[in-house]
Amino acid sequence: MLPAVALAAIALIAIKLDSRFVVGLLALSTLIYARKIGVSLKLRNVTDKESYFNAYLFSTFLAALCIFGLSKDVVFASIFLVLIHNFRKNALWDIAIYTTAALIYFLSYYTLNGIEVKLAQVFFLSLAGGLTAALVESVDTNADKRLTLLVALSTVFTIFKLYIPSASLPSLTFAFLFSFLVSLLALYAKVADESGLMSATIVGTTLILFTDIRFFAVILLFYALGSVITKYKYSVKLERGIAEQAGGARGYANVFGNSLAPLFFAVHYGVLGEETFAAAFVAAVAAALADTMASEVGKAEENVYLITNLERVKPGTSGGVSFKGELAALVGCIVTALLALALGIVELNTLFPVVLSSFIGVHVDSLLGATLEKKGYLTNSAVNFFGTLSAGIICVLLLSQPP
Repeated sequence: MLPAVALAAIALIAIKLDSRFVVGLLALSTLIYARKIGVSLKLRNVTDKESYFNAYLFSTFLAALCIFGLSKDVVFASIFLVLIHNFRKNALWDIAIYTTAALIYFLSYYTLNGIEVKLAQVFFLSLAGGLTAALVESVDTNADKRLTLLVALSTVFTIFKLYIPSASLPSLTFAFLFSFLVSLLALYAKVADESGLMSATIVGTTLILFTDIRFFAVILLFYALGSVITKYKYSVKLERGIAEQAGGARGYANVFGNSLAPLFFAVHYGVLGEETFAAAFVAAVAAALADTMASEVGKAEENVYLITNLERVKPGTSGGVSFKGELAALVGCIVTALLALALGIVELNTLFPVVLSSFIGVHVDSLLGATLEKKGYLTNSAVNFFGTLSAGIICVLLLSQPP
């Protein structure tokens, strides 16, 4: 506990001190702590002493980056929040305490330095950190949690400060509460776990703030239909040992793997206002839904073929395709595109490029699954990310072509 308090104290005094002095102070503290405790760098299965050493070492690195232009507020807020790790309890408590601590630090930093900021923006930044920290706390891993917190918080704070929307406090409150309540319903319906709850809340809040509720409705379609299709011939898939675990409840890896690419295009649409990015968002979501539908239908089929050489493989094999799976994928692409059309996100003349690019994205996913995932170079979530990202990029390229 004492090392965490000392680290938090350094983060607090850093508000008014030169970054170079703070780097020296942290470096000295790291050396003294390492010598006194007798620990070395270790990233997994760490003791508390090893974890604190990692926190001091990485904090020194982050503080050094401030000399080269990284914002002091986001760096030292991240360091300050390491203290809160000692008071973690459960998901809701963690969101509240991390968000409150971040809010206190940011307000102190801006007030003491005479920096004028919008309260809504500070609250949004703090909430993003609170959700991220709570998500890290909820994940069962043997990695060093304090180090993971520092990496995650400093990254999220930096990204959100660069792209923070000019939203009012009521808009922020609505975006968060709406996303959280929908995610909470998913948790109680057992279509998401705790990590899925928090990651979906992050995605939903950001999506609504940068765009509007229509975009949230499109990605909600993916989660809803994706969960329903998971139940398709579930007993058959369970018997074959290839059914989704926990009845298909989505965790953080699944949420981020399928949502980060759509979120990327949505944020760009919100910042730049270019309709092409709105279409790319729809294509990325369509690819995610289509891939899920193809996979869940294909797992229950008898005739499944590897996309790379069309040799027959066992159902559930990464990169396997089937006739009914292909039809399900096409349906997923079309349904998503039609919803976006009905909501006014895309126009009729962009419908075909959206469907085509999303259908191609599904097969990029299958190719990556049959090659890089099979060899262990990519996880399933990474494959999902690149598949949805490729759908969005292809959509942008198709719509960027001269008439």
